[in-house]
Amino acid sequence: MRNAEELPAFVPEGALEQAVYQGDFEAALASLEAMPAAGRKACGESLEKMGQIMRSSHWQGSPYARQWGGEAQAAQYRALQAAVVVCMEPKALLDHASLRVALDQETVLALCKRFGIDAAGWRAALQQAAEAGLRAFAAHIMPVQNLVAAGLIDRPQGDEYAIGLMALPRALSRLTTMDQHFERDPGLYQAVLRLFDVEGTGEHNLSAVDKYNHSPKNSWSYIFMDGVARGEFTRAQLLEKTLGTLEKDWPQFRAGWFSRFHDTLAPDAEEMAPFAARYLGLCQSRIPPTVALALGALKTLQAAGHVDGASLLPALRPAFHASAKSQVEAALKLAEAAVKREPSLAHEASAVVLCGLVHEAADLQKKIIERLKGWGVDDAARNELAAYVDSVAAVNRPALAALLGDASALAMVPVVVEQTPAEATGDGPTDPLDASRALVPITEPAELVERIAFVLENSNDIDELERVVEALVRMAPLPEALVKQCAPVVKRARKLLRSEVPARLARLLVFVTSGERLPDLRDDPRRLGLQKPQADEFLALRIDDLVNQAAKGWCLAPLSSATHARGFIDAAVFVERVAAYQARSAEPSLGEQVRGLLRLAPVQGQGAAVLREKARRLADVPLVRALRHALGEDGIVIPAKADQAQEALFAAAARIRHPGGDDSRVLAALGDVGPNGASAARCTWSVSSRSSTYDGKTYVHHDFLLASVAVHQDTPHALVAVRRAGIEGDYDEALLRYAATVLPSSLESFFAAGCREIGNNLDWWEAQWQNRAYLVPLLDPTVPVTASQPMAVLLQALALAGKEPGQTALAVDALVHAFTEARLDVPALGAQMRALLASSLAMAKRYGKSLQSAVRADARLAAPVFDLLCEMLAADAENPPKDLAALMELLLEIALSSQRALPPTTLGLLKELKLGGKGRAVQKNLLALGPASPA
Repeated sequence: MRNAEELPAFVPEGALEQAVYQGDFEAALASLEAMPAAGRKACGESLEKMGQIMRSSHWQGSPYARQWGGEAQAAQYRALQAAVVVCMEPKALLDHASLRVALDQETVLALCKRFGIDAAGWRAALQQAAEAGLRAFAAHIMPVQNLVAAGLIDRPQGDEYAIGLMALPRALSRLTTMDQHFERDPGLYQAVLRLFDVEGTGEHNLSAVDKYNHSPKNSWSYIFMDGVARGEFTRAQLLEKTLGTLEKDWPQFRAGWFSRFHDTLAPDAEEMAPFAARYLGLCQSRIPPTVALALGALKTLQAAGHVDGASLLPALRPAFHASAKSQVEAALKLAEAAVKREPSLAHEASAVVLCGLVHEAADLQKKIIERLKGWGVDDAARNELAAYVDSVAAVNRPALAALLGDASALAMVPVVVEQTPAEATGDGPTDPLDASRALVPITEPAELVERIAFVLENSNDIDELERVVEALVRMAPLPEALVKQCAPVVKRARKLLRSEVPARLARLLVFVTSGERLPDLRDDPRRLGLQKPQADEFLALRIDDLVNQAAKGWCLAPLSSATHARGFIDAAVFVERVAAYQARSAEPSLGEQVRGLLRLAPVQGQGAAVLREKARRLADVPLVRALRHALGEDGIVIPAKADQAQEALFAAAARIRHPGGDDSRVLAALGDVGPNGASAARCTWSVSSRSSTYDGKTYVHHDFLLASVAVHQDTPHALVAVRRAGIEGDYDEALLRYAATVLPSSLESFFAAGCREIGNNLDWWEAQWQNRAYLVPLLDPTVPVTASQPMAVLLQALALAGKEPGQTALAVDALVHAFTEARLDVPALGAQMRALLASSLAMAKRYGKSLQSAVRADARLAAPVFDLLCEMLAADAENPPKDLAALMELLLEIALSSQRALPPTTLGLLKELKLGGKGRAVQKNLLALGPASPA
C-alpha cells in the first residue's frame, strides 16, 4: 500500500464526478441527461476509479480516506450507483452494491425508464452476472445479497449461493452483524436452512467460518439459535436438519460443526424420541464425534424408555470396532443396561460386545471378558472368541482361555528365560559411499530437461536437485539446441519465483539458457537485517557462486556437487576435480571450496593414505593444504592469524578430520572461530515451566530451551556454511532438507535445530509440517543414533512424544529402522526419554502409544522397548507422572508375551512407587512377576 503522503487528494473533474462527490443524486442524473449516449459509456473508467477509492476509504488507517476526504457516505454511494446503472453494464453493479447502501428496485426501474434502458433485459443480465460471480468467488455474496434484498435480482438457488451465505459473516466488519441482512431480507431465514444441505468448500464451510469468526453474534450457531428465539425456526426443525446432515458423513472437520450444534440445541429425551431410529443409525458413522453424539443420545433415550434392547444391540455393533476407547466403553455400558432390563438378551449382547476385544487397551479388554463371563456365550460366540486368544493382551489371555475352557493357558506368571541383550539383524550404519547411493551424472539433454521438470514440481528431492545443478553448470554454456529443448521448463520455472527451492533452481536455469540474472528471494527487503543465517542462505549463496561459474564456461563439475545421496562427496572424486580445475587454471569461488570440503565423506586407513599421496601432487594452494589436513596429513602448516579464506578452509577441514569433535591443531593456530569451526558445536537442553490462569483455571506451559555457543554476528558469508549451530528454522521443508546436506558427516547442529522446533511444538500448538524434514535423516541408514550423536538421540526422544499423528508415525518408523539396522544406542535413548519424562515436557501416555506402535510394526522392537520402559519408570520415583500407567501396561504386556522377567532394579523401583487407580492395579501385576532366577 502506498503511504498517505503519496496519494494526492481526489479532485472531481466534470459535472458527474462533482455530483457524485457531493452526494447529489439529482445533479448526477442531470449531468447524465446532458450527455450523449456515447459520452455516458465513456464515464465507466471514471466511475470505477471513484468506486475503488470509496470502498478503500473504509479500511482502518487507510490513506484512501485522506484521499477521498473521509469515509465515503451513503449519499455518495447512491449517486455513484445510479451513474453505474446508466453508464455501465449490469454486472458492474456487483462491485458497487455496497453494504452501506443499495438502490432499491423502484429507483432502478425509474432510471431505466428515464434513460431508455430495457428493464427486463437489464435485470436478466444482472441476475446472470450475480450467479456467475458466485461461481467464481464466494466473497461476491456481499453485493449479491444486497441486490437480492433490494429486489433487483431473484434469490439464486444453486449451491454457490449457499456457500456464499456461509462465508457472509466473515465478510462483515467487526461492528456489523448479520441482523442487518435479516432485517433487509426477511426471506433470508428460510434460505439459510440450505446450509444444512450443502457441504461447502475447504475455506467456506460452517466449521471454518465459525472457527475464525471475530464476532460471536455472527457465528452460525448463534444465528440459528437466535432464529429459534425469534420464531423463525422450531427446535424440532433444526434438530431434524442437523441429524440429516450428520447422516451424510461429511469429513470430520465439517461434520464437527453439526455435532457441536446438536450440543448447543441440547435436546431432551422427549425431543429426541421421534428420531430414535436415526440416532441408532448414526452408530454406523465413520466420523468419531458423530458416533460419540449418537451414543450419548442413546443413553438418554434408553434411560427414558424410548429405545428397546432388541433394537439397540445390533446398532451398537459398529461402535465396538471404534478406535476411541471412550466410545467402546460407552457402548458397553449401553449393552449392560439393556441386559439388566431384559436378561433374555444376555447371549445376544455377548455376541455384540466381543468385537470390542480388537481394541488395544488391556483394561477395556478385561471389562469385556468380565461381561462375557457374567452373561455367558453360546457356541457361535465361543467359536468367534477363539480367534481372539492370541491377539488380546497377554495379561488377559488366561481369563479368556478360562472362559473358553482352555486349561493349558491359565498360568499368568511367565517362564523365566535367560536375559540377553537385544540384537538387530543390521551391521551398523551404511557406508555413505555405498554403490547403491551413488548419484549418476546427467549426460543426455532429454534426461536433463525431464529432471529439471521433476525437481521444479518435487523440490523435496534434494538428490535430484544436486544432479540437475551439477549438469547445468558442467554443460554451460548450453548449446542452442538444448536451450530450445529447455524452453518449456524455463517458462515453468519463471512462474515459481516465489517458491524457495524452485526459485533458486530457476535463477541458475534462466542464466544458463538466456544470460539473464534474476534477483534472489533473500533480496526482498522484508528479509534484510537478519542476524543469524537462515536455511535459505545455504542454497542461495551457492547458486550465486554457480551462476558466476557458469558465466565463465569452464565446463567443469562444481566442486560442491554431491557424488552420493544426502550430499556426500567421494574424496577421491574431489581430488580429481581439484586437479581438473588446476589444469584449466580455473579457481572456484571460496564458497565452493568450503562447501566442497564440508561435504567430503570421511576416509580412513589405506584409502586415506592413497588419497593424501594424490593430493600432494596438486599445486600447493590453501585449498589443497586444507584438503590434505582433512584427509589426515599431520605435516600441514596452519598459518596463525590466517585471513578469512584460510580460516574458512581449515575450519571446514577440521569438521571432516574430526566429525563431531575438536581439531586441536586448527584450534591452536586459528583460535576459536565459533561453533562448527575448529571446535564442534555442542548443545545442552533444559525445560522451563510457566503458568497462566484463564477463567479460573491454571494452565502450565513448558518451554524447551536449547543452549549453544552463539554465532558471531559479523560471520563472513564464506563461513556461513561452517557456522551451522546458529541456523534459524525455516517454513519450507525443501530448504530444511537441503540444509541437512551442507555438512552430511555430522548432523548434530541440524538435529539441534530440529530439537528446538519440535520440542516447542509437541502439543502441535500450530501446524509446522516442515518439521518432518528434521526427522527424515533419522531414517537414513548412514546416520547413527548413538551417544556420540546426542542431538540425534534427543530428537528421536522428542519426536516419539509428539501429538501430531503423522510426525509421530515418522518418528516410530525412524526408531524401528535405527534398531533393526543396528545404529541405535538404546541406553542413550532411554536416558533422554527418562529425562524428558522427568521434566514434564513429555507425556507418558504418548510414549506408551509410540512404543506400542513400534512393537507392532516389528516384533524385534519388543526387547529394546522393554529396556526403554524399565529406564523410564525411574523418571521421578518421588512424584511419578499421573499417566505412568500407560508405560506400565505396555511393560506388563511385553513381559508376559515375551516371557521376560523384570530386572531387580526395576522391581525395587516398582515397590517404592506410590500410585493410585489404574497404576496401582498394573503395579500389583508387575510385582507378581517376581525377579529373574539366578543364573
